[in-house]
Amino acid sequence: MQPLLQRNDVWRAHQLAPAPYPTRPTGWAALDAALPGGGWPLGALVECSHPADALAWRLWLPALRSASAHAQVVLLGLPLHPNAAAWAAHGVNTPHLWCVCTDDDAQTLWCAQQLLACPTVALLWLHLRQPTWAATQRLQHAAQQARCHTDGGGDWPAPLVLLTVTDAHAPPHSAAVLRLHAQPSGPNGLRLWVRKRRGAPLHHPLDLDAPWPWCEWIPPARRHHAPAPTVDRLLAQPARACPA
Repeated sequence: MQPLLQRNDVWRAHQLAPAPYPTRPTGWAALDAALPGGGWPLGALVECSHPADALAWRLWLPALRSASAHAQVVLLGLPLHPNAAAWAAHGVNTPHLWCVCTDDDAQTLWCAQQLLACPTVALLWLHLRQPTWAATQRLQHAAQQARCHTDGGGDWPAPLVLLTVTDAHAPPHSAAVLRLHAQPSGPNGLRLWVRKRRGAPLHHPLDLDAPWPWCEWIPPARRHHAPAPTVDRLLAQPARACPA
């Protein structure tokens, strides 16, 4: 039995599995403790579903800061574009930030595969409107292949590949090694469900202390009653076509 347990594809049912890929801390201690390897898997697909009118910007900010300090960060087919000035104020190295617009999921998948073949991409965040099992397989394979030729530095030996989808279009099955669901939890936090990971299921959500930036300007007595916006207006703006 002991030799079997030395394999990274075998683990006890009540334990986290060993990570067969490099990892990078998420920036959230509670989430790191719940993930194999103690962080985001690099060179593997991470999928996160969210409400239709929200993107979990706050969840990814620590990774965006770290990745942009070492190499290129690409946002592909997102329904919202970053507010570059606000992201810079939060420590993102915006000269290393690229936004790519696509017309449909087929274009997004093709672009993702080309970008993951680029050795200077440390983080790719893409959004699919109607993801399928086959699409997640293509992305997972491209992410695995990217481990072989990434040049993001010692801290980023492979790219972090983030796929976001809306709740209504989340596929029933996915090739992603990690599946999450995120939603705002009042003005001061995020609630995160780990729906798939290597290891024992996590049956309770994680509550992350992640205040909206504008909470700093609300008097403490009013913060508890402040409405929770679905989109952070300081960090995002609607996607719009750019003139040729």
